Amino acid sequence: MELADKYGVSRVTVRQAIKELVAAGLLYRIQGKGTFVLQPSIERVEPNITSFFYEMIESGRKPRAEVSFEVREANPEERRLLQLEARERVIIIKRLRFVDDEPLIYQVNTVREVLCPDLVSEDLTSQSFQYTLEIKYNLRLIELEEKLSCMKPDKELARILGISPSVPLLVATRMLYGVGGKIIGMAKAHFRGDRYVYKVVRNAMSS
Repeated sequence: MELADKYGVSRVTVRQAIKELVAAGLLYRIQGKGTFVLQPSIERVEPNITSFFYEMIESGRKPRAEVSFEVREANPEERRLLQLEARERVIIIKRLRFVDDEPLIYQVNTVREVLCPDLVSEDLTSQSFQYTLEIKYNLRLIELEEKLSCMKPDKELARILGISPSVPLLVATRMLYGVGGKIIGMAKAHFRGDRYVYKVVRNAMSS
């Protein structure tokens, strides 16, 4: 009624306009609560090897993270993937990443302790993980291998990201390589499917 009075149109016109905006993904409905404006998605162009932290700053957004560390002996799967020596230790960094104070990504990084033994003393809540490796430990990221999949969150992931279990997650698993093909570590990131867009750009070369 308010929109119809404000714009001098019928209620039927307003209902149809709202219906089209919902279909276009600009509004969303919650049964029994109403219709709301959908916040714009976070979009990144892939493949890229740049820091998510600095990409968000450059786009005018405010990134931060809640971080926890664990240092332990690598398990058999980690030893295989990272090509580690027997009894070699790894550092596990768990980060809940926020953009403009909204939880967007839950990420787990696994790196070789021998390459960055003091990493647990770093403040990764408001600085780039990649920048820290490159500047403080001279571990320049040269190449990454990434696999993408989709999944529904379990109760714990849904709780961490503050979403419904019905919201899908985009899962990106990366192997991180340094100079000379040295394996630095690996990362597994869970992105909220309702707030994140993965965009791939390819140039078609004429023959």
